[in-house]
Amino acid sequence: MRTKLFILALFVGVSVSAQTEGQKRENLGNDWFLQMGLDMSLQNPYGCDFSKVFPNGKSFGVDVAVGKWLTPAVGLRTTLNWENGLGLFRNDHANWLAPFNNPGENMDKGGYFSVTGDMLVNLNRAFGASQGDLFWNSSVYPRFGLAYNLGSTKGSPLLGGGWLNTFKVNDSWSLYFDVAYNIICHGFVGKEAKEDGIGTNSNGYMTMGVGAIVNLGKKDGGISHADAGIWEDWFLQAALDMRLMNPYGHDFSKVFPKGNSYGVNVAIGKDITPEFAVRAKLNWENGLIENKNLEWVTPINHPEKNFDGGGSVLLSIDGMFDLKNVISPVHVDDKWHTQAFVRGGLISHREKKSASPVIGAGLEQSYKLNDKLSLYADLGYQVTTAEGCGYGAGFDSDFGSSGFFDVDLGVKVKF
Repeated sequence: MRTKLFILALFVGVSVSAQTEGQKRENLGNDWFLQMGLDMSLQNPYGCDFSKVFPNGKSFGVDVAVGKWLTPAVGLRTTLNWENGLGLFRNDHANWLAPFNNPGENMDKGGYFSVTGDMLVNLNRAFGASQGDLFWNSSVYPRFGLAYNLGSTKGSPLLGGGWLNTFKVNDSWSLYFDVAYNIICHGFVGKEAKEDGIGTNSNGYMTMGVGAIVNLGKKDGGISHADAGIWEDWFLQAALDMRLMNPYGHDFSKVFPKGNSYGVNVAIGKDITPEFAVRAKLNWENGLIENKNLEWVTPINHPEKNFDGGGSVLLSIDGMFDLKNVISPVHVDDKWHTQAFVRGGLISHREKKSASPVIGAGLEQSYKLNDKLSLYADLGYQVTTAEGCGYGAGFDSDFGSSGFFDVDLGVKVKF
């Protein structure tokens, strides 16, 4: 389990450069940036009145991030946040920080931290000016990662989104204002809830940050890596899949027949550069082919209800890195391509009224039949919460996890 979570955290922290065909390898150093700042978090535990967040759910922290612009419109950023750990920002009324209703104890135990990956979409560049420097840039982003609360010795997969605004000071420095909302499971916040997922009332926290950004290396705004345009290089995928459940505390050797199920999925994606693509994927599991011996699925007392209720739905976003194109010059006629991907999403079992965050990573191998059509196979592993998997917490202090493998076989069509 430790190895699985280390691999997930490693993939979340990856920021990869783009290199178009014919470009020189020294472009690897272009368009990087370092970000440093202070932030305030506002906790939003399930079942609590958010209007009482001051002072019950307020805390302060520091964050540092490193990122790279792949094109004028698309960038990647990895952020490390340490929250509620500095005595200078102590809040002795923080009842909503785990351990719940014990104000001050969370800080005494070290606060909490998160490691997240963001895909930045610069709205100015995507829908407006694409050349030259702008004083103000506004970007939105999806986010996924891992969070760990030292106060409750609990961790959780994290899913979120946000809005980044930067203001140019000179060619090297900018100031920023960032606001985001992060979804987590109840074990992280320390509030025991009826539902382990986000429910209708959410489990999560809002962050607001300010700070400075310094450009590293040559800055060309990603112009040398510009993609073909917003309406080009899209693709569709359709596949059959098999899921292998891996609940916390259970012997994985018994996954057949207790933890295997079958489903279908569809996806739409876009190649941003020859090295990087993004994909939105919808998976419907355990709704067409029934495994009557399936036990490791919610509801745990009557697992047959999962199929009867329509199975589960997983909506996810993948960031995909073409490993061959990253490490060697791009060759458009290559038949075989191996892509690593990181994944964030939400899973909901249809007989439930709540959802759980999911993060994962995996590999995809594809074979190009012609310019439009390819065959592919995916292997991925996802970490989720008890409700998402059927047993156990997101992961606890010894880093045991609840999650599932999936294996996909399908076709890919470019258009």
